[in-house]
Amino acid sequence: MSGAASLKAEPNDPNAKQSFRERLTAWWEGYEPLSAPKPKAPGPTHEVRYEAEKQRWETTRLRLVQDVWGEGFSSPGGLEYVMSMVKFFGLDPAMSVIDLGAGLGGATRAMCENFGVWVNGFEADANLAEAANALSLKAGLAKRASVVAFDPGTFTHKAKSADCVFSKEFMYTVEDKKEFLKTIETVMKSRGQLLFTDYMVAEPHLRNANIESWIDIEPNGAHPWAESDYRQVLEDLHLDIRVVQDTTESFQKMVTSSWAAFARIAQTAGVSPEIYPALGDEIELWARRMQAIEAGDLKVCRIHALKRDTDKLMADW
Repeated sequence: MSGAASLKAEPNDPNAKQSFRERLTAWWEGYEPLSAPKPKAPGPTHEVRYEAEKQRWETTRLRLVQDVWGEGFSSPGGLEYVMSMVKFFGLDPAMSVIDLGAGLGGATRAMCENFGVWVNGFEADANLAEAANALSLKAGLAKRASVVAFDPGTFTHKAKSADCVFSKEFMYTVEDKKEFLKTIETVMKSRGQLLFTDYMVAEPHLRNANIESWIDIEPNGAHPWAESDYRQVLEDLHLDIRVVQDTTESFQKMVTSSWAAFARIAQTAGVSPEIYPALGDEIELWARRMQAIEAGDLKVCRIHALKRDTDKLMADW
């Protein structure tokens, strides 16, 4: 969201040395401690509204994350960001896509609606998967943009069935990434594409206080790799790595601007008391993530790889 301060401040900016946690505290000026903010005055709550009666999966946390990141999204990067990423795929209606770590299905539906492709979404959190499917049903995309719950440790899918595999900040939760990436390579068609972003430690096997503090609070666990770890395994799988890009700075700006916008609206409209526990947990999670990022121990990178034309290679042989 535009208009909010980014983490990269000007030299004379008095907030230049403030951490994300300090800035977040400043945004809640006039509130109780971050674990239990309360509205300054009665007013309408700031939450996502649905036409249908509230469903079982519509928890306070799912309403909160959509307030922060946008309807249908449970992590940074809304529709515009997703479109900027998947443009590298060159999608058309004849193609099929797999979205790993689909969350609430925002990216899954965006690819389907904007390019006419069929997208199979997979989400490790069963509650998120159920909510994502409900939102796809509401959008009339229940079949073409489905999201199912899955276990990354036992993930299987039809071989050579996907033109593109997409994932956004999910791989770090997978413990056996080597085997998971091997499965992904098997699922990809010849000349298929893999595009993902992920949290990566600054160097292999880095486990310092910032990283451990972040890992301790991750709700789905964290087993982060370094960029070089991904490079090695992708090369071992004979995938051609086309792009490796450090996107940490732009990610920081997305996180900061989204939370700042949420705080501004919440200060004006108020926050429903029922959201306090979820809000406290979400703030602490992001404070620890950003602490590791600000310290330079954790970064966010984008990797785009291509599966070699195996049919052509066999013919040449």
